[in-house]
Amino acid sequence: MIWDDLHVFLALHRTGTYAAAARTLGVDATTIGRRIDALQASMGSALFERSARGLALTESGKKLLSRAERVDAEILAATRELSGRDAR
Repeated sequence: MIWDDLHVFLALHRTGTYAAAARTLGVDATTIGRRIDALQASMGSALFERSARGLALTESGKKLLSRAERVDAEILAATRELSGRDAR
């Protein structure tokens, strides 16, 4: 599993569409699709399913979500804590 793929997973979950996730991350929607496909392949499980209301997490996606959010929070905390330390 690659952190960048988890980052894309979170963006897609939070925004609800490939296009919105792409705008959020500054990439193309096709990149979002490729990264999600790669993550699903590495997990051996579908993480999203299409519904009448858009994308919804599968059971596997729901299980991954809480862990991905914890990883995201830790990376943000480390970035805040360590940013600018070398400049001081």
